[in-house]
Amino acid sequence: MSKILVITYHDMAVGYKLAGLDVVEVKEGDDFSGILTSVLKMDDIGILAVEDTILDKIPGHIMKRLGKMTLPLIVPISTPSEWKGGKRGESYIERLIRRAVGYQIKIKGSL
Repeated sequence: MSKILVITYHDMAVGYKLAGLDVVEVKEGDDFSGILTSVLKMDDIGILAVEDTILDKIPGHIMKRLGKMTLPLIVPISTPSEWKGGKRGESYIERLIRRAVGYQIKIKGSL
């Protein structure tokens, strides 16, 4: 049976754990590519939810390889910038839309 795994920062991990999900906690300075590669070797993962700021730090050649995989399904998750204390940058979803459509679309959200 496939399961859901979340890769996120320590601050957000507690909520996912309370929801009953398996979590891999990371911190700034970790080798995100290595962590992601090791997680992808697990054969029971159906959905891999990854904090979008972590995906932003994955090299392009690895992201291309991920885009060709059927399982696990990689789902970017975004923590509201107010919770992270940082300014919101371009998200993974915005980059996917730009690549698919061919030009930048500004996505506005209200939190």
